[in-house]
Amino acid sequence: MGHNMDFTVENAGTTIACREFAEPGVPSDAPALVCVHGACVDGTFFDGIARELACGYRVIAYDRRGCGESGDAADGRYDLAAQAADLQAVIEHVGAPANVLAHSAGTLVTLELLRTNPAIVSRAMLHEPAVTNEGAGLGTAPVLLEMIAAGKVSRALRAFLSAIGDSDSQAPKTTEAEAKHALRNGRSFMANEYGIIMTCVPDWDRVRASKTVAAVFLGELSIGTPREAGTRTAAELLDCPLAVVPGAHNGLRDRPAAAAQTVRSILEL
Repeated sequence: MGHNMDFTVENAGTTIACREFAEPGVPSDAPALVCVHGACVDGTFFDGIARELACGYRVIAYDRRGCGESGDAADGRYDLAAQAADLQAVIEHVGAPANVLAHSAGTLVTLELLRTNPAIVSRAMLHEPAVTNEGAGLGTAPVLLEMIAAGKVSRALRAFLSAIGDSDSQAPKTTEAEAKHALRNGRSFMANEYGIIMTCVPDWDRVRASKTVAAVFLGELSIGTPREAGTRTAAELLDCPLAVVPGAHNGLRDRPAAAAQTVRSILEL
């Protein structure tokens, strides 16, 4: 059996909770794969795929600030620069350079780190970046911004989640580990990140020049949806391969064995 090791990393006074997955026989200096989760979830999103990949890699999933077991931002900052610094702190702790697997809003955190310090990342894989077919943020809904400004964060969260939905009928139910912090994760995203994430425009030129993004992933069930257009645009702007993986937007969570196979094939190139 493999082991899960919990540890924390400090960045600018904020405590970042991390979990490392590794099977016996994986050397302690084996390359690390750091997983960056998206909106309204935490690092437990990657539990399944982390276990699948733990036979060959040290897989580290961390909870972004304000999520899961991590602390709220000590400096009050949830901007992408602060979050990229958290990711950098995790990578430096586990051994740089590291590989990175990022999902949805977590891809924007990763792209910001690749803009400022690409040398710390060996290869990055981005699953359905949270951008439009023009490579910009998905856009905010004025009604949700009004709710958030009025302190009605839970109501805004319910409206946000009902609008995005999951299009994979075979997706497994929410696990106990995911449910534990679901409300906190969602409220933190709506209150602290919604406006930032939904209006972000990554520095595509600078990231492309770093040649660090090894692949962009598109869920098979996302084909024909607006997510496909944004994902294809990201792959074009980054001049990197597009890999279609089973499942929908949350395929990394919902189809861990198949997703792990794709990740492995990219890392072994």
